[in-house]
Amino acid sequence: MTSPLSSISGLISGFNYRDLVDAIIAQARVPADRWEAQSSANTAQTTALNTYRGLLDKVRTAAKTLRTGTAFDAMSTTTSVLSGTRAIASATADATATAGSYQIKVDQLAKAEKLAGTIGRDAATALGAAGTFTVNGQTVTVAATDTLTTLRDSINALNSGATPTGVTATILTVAPGDARLILTSAKSGAAGIALADTLGTTLQTLGFQDINGAELSGSVLVNGADALFRVDDIPLTRTSNVVTDAITGVTLTLTADDVGAVTNVQVDRFLDAARTSMQGFVDAYNGLVAFLKAQGTASTSSTPPLYGQSVIRTARAQLPSLLLEAVGGAAADLATVGQAGLSLTRDGTLTLDSAKFDDAFKNRQGDLRTLFTEQRTATGAGLSFVSSAQTATGGARAIDITAIATKATLSTTGFAGTYDAGGTADGVTVTDTNSGRTTTVALTTGMSTADIVLALQTAFDTDGLNLTATQVGNEIQLDQLNFGLGAGIGLAFTGLGDGAAEAWSADTSAAGTDVAGTIGGFAATGMGQLLVGTSGTDAEGLTVQYTGLTIGAAGSINLSLGAGARIERLLDQFLNTGSGLIDSKVSALDTSNARLATRVSALDARLERRRAVLLANFLQMETAIARLKQQSTSLLGSTGTSNSSS
Repeated sequence: MTSPLSSISGLISGFNYRDLVDAIIAQARVPADRWEAQSSANTAQTTALNTYRGLLDKVRTAAKTLRTGTAFDAMSTTTSVLSGTRAIASATADATATAGSYQIKVDQLAKAEKLAGTIGRDAATALGAAGTFTVNGQTVTVAATDTLTTLRDSINALNSGATPTGVTATILTVAPGDARLILTSAKSGAAGIALADTLGTTLQTLGFQDINGAELSGSVLVNGADALFRVDDIPLTRTSNVVTDAITGVTLTLTADDVGAVTNVQVDRFLDAARTSMQGFVDAYNGLVAFLKAQGTASTSSTPPLYGQSVIRTARAQLPSLLLEAVGGAAADLATVGQAGLSLTRDGTLTLDSAKFDDAFKNRQGDLRTLFTEQRTATGAGLSFVSSAQTATGGARAIDITAIATKATLSTTGFAGTYDAGGTADGVTVTDTNSGRTTTVALTTGMSTADIVLALQTAFDTDGLNLTATQVGNEIQLDQLNFGLGAGIGLAFTGLGDGAAEAWSADTSAAGTDVAGTIGGFAATGMGQLLVGTSGTDAEGLTVQYTGLTIGAAGSINLSLGAGARIERLLDQFLNTGSGLIDSKVSALDTSNARLATRVSALDARLERRRAVLLANFLQMETAIARLKQQSTSLLGSTGTSNSSS
């Protein structure tokens, strides 16, 4: 009967041992409390870093438009009526357009042809005669049971798929029992709708053509017509009223053909769009500055999650420096962003002086691009500047070529011009080592050089090998279309050795050679016609292409890094996936939290076991005390009885 009582904490001993155990465990768990606090701090840092990442990315995105020049590329168009009562054309322009003024005259708008059958009939009554006719070259088959409705559906079914007719059919009901088939071209232009009866007289029956197959004048609702217009009095003809190929980068839409009317189209760089892009950069930058300030300012009551962190200090130090730094190669009076209207204030934020920027945009477009964009230029015949990686630094570098790239070639020797396969069937498997693609061609007795060349070239084209086969006299020559050691030709044969004239005697192969040379005096790696700068040198990250045919000094390249390019490259160091400073820091925090969680879990497990042991020990103590009390009570009772008996 003692166990139930002793299980109530302290009922026997007089003190609450469960509270004591809790206190012991709580004291032993102090390290876990520290670890959990550290984990919470890490989580707060991760949250702040993700916010930081978003703000950095906004600045990088805005800087990219400056680096690529797209911030300055937008074009605008305006139209004005020089003569006539209304504008006869409208226009839009893209980044490839050039500023200029164009006078537009429209003599004739393009129209889509529309035809109607001149003989009416009930739409649901069978035509009663079978036949075939073509619509823009595609055949419509007509059964005697077909009606105007089913014929309409047959015509529309041909206006789909890979080769649509471009003609739609509808039915116009003039009066009960008088329905007409209407054909409409989907495209404008003089070509219109071509109809021809090929079997029977369906088109005559419907009233589109006469007995000679000529179009009935009454069937023409709208004549198809090309657009006839003039740009600066130069006559042009197009099938559509939307003209995309007359003025580079400009889409003209012809809207009217008023005689004597002239509309002027003015194409200019779009200042408003450029100014908006610059303001977008300013706003993104200032949003980042506000965050950096908040994270870099501690108070007596709180410390921001990223306070004192290098990822904050680096940005706060380097971003303003890049904005103040002069751009090499830029015009002396437009070498800093401040001279273009971007100024740093005393509190570290940016402001945009619209007047300064507008002046530079209107009058110094080339210099403005040098100030902000990344520009790659190359001088020298056959030399081009292909790309520059994030690691590349600005400046000019000389290019010297020590070996030019070549293509692989294979040719037969001594072939008489007629193939003899002998007693076994011959075949050749050709491999394009650049693409890894192969094709197999059978070589049979009696094939001439021309036959073999044709069979090979057909196989190359069918299976996508970048090779050519040509006849050189009686010989067969194979050429690789790509340059370099990795672009070769492989030939593997079956059945050779028993014919009198087999053109080839054994398997063979050939490869081209890579270009070789230096970039800025540093050895570079050749890949076909490409020279790639070696890692760890001043040429790292630079790729040039040389298509010339001479060795020696080939010219030079120049990499100009404007302010937009420099800022984007700096922020790439923070934001690159996996290797960037932000991802590296977040990964380290995640790893730390995982390790802390493991330690907390392990300590809690140990403490739970210790709690169980302590509770068991105290329970045993309570049980022992209860037993002693019971024995004491029994002993005292016995002593009292004995004294009474005496």
